[in-house]
Amino acid sequence: METSPKTRRLASVAATKQVRSERTLMRLLDAAEELLQERGLSGLSIPEIVRRADSSVGGFYGRFRDKNELLRALEERQFRELEGLVDRLVDSRRWSGAPAAAIVAAATTELVGAVRERKEILGAFLWRATQDVDVREEGLAFRQGATVRLRELLLSECPGEFSHPDPELAIDLAVQTAFAFMQQHIVVGETRSGDRILSDEELAHELTRMVCAYVGIKALPEMAKDRRSGKQELGGTQ
Repeated sequence: METSPKTRRLASVAATKQVRSERTLMRLLDAAEELLQERGLSGLSIPEIVRRADSSVGGFYGRFRDKNELLRALEERQFRELEGLVDRLVDSRRWSGAPAAAIVAAATTELVGAVRERKEILGAFLWRATQDVDVREEGLAFRQGATVRLRELLLSECPGEFSHPDPELAIDLAVQTAFAFMQQHIVVGETRSGDRILSDEELAHELTRMVCAYVGIKALPEMAKDRRSGKQELGGTQ
């Protein structure tokens, strides 16, 4: 049976020899992740982590030298979970005969959903990426790996759908743009247009339209509707 990303042994943490010790490690990580989501990086307190994990300060330092080492373990676990999302997204069996726009819509929906569920954690990682080159490089490697896999899926499943003269370049830059957009969303806490805050559904919808327009693929019919009123917009499907 395949193990969950949350229970697989982490390279950034020394291997434990006892099942009980491994369970304590998972409780500490779960408690730290929960606390990050609730209070952000500034509220990540070791005494509160061990209280929630039903452990002890000694138990914490028996597994992590300091808070930074704990954060490295959390980062590794988060990237594994996100890689699992990418695995499911790019499974070609899911997309046989589907138009490119459907794949793009699924990708943007996954991206927005992942940010919604992990906003505080990802915000902490973004801050640490400005301080720690290893964190930054791991984030860039994840983005590049996701880009390559999505590009390969789109070009293999929908090879004739792109009007952009260089589809590989267009997909690469479109993914980078979507990631950058969501990084801003994490830092600011929302996405606004004038005095209006976009819902997650609207944000995914508009990101999909943006990517489709840039790479030159035909948008899905429902993407031509104004999400605020449900009325058809002028200008067809783009």
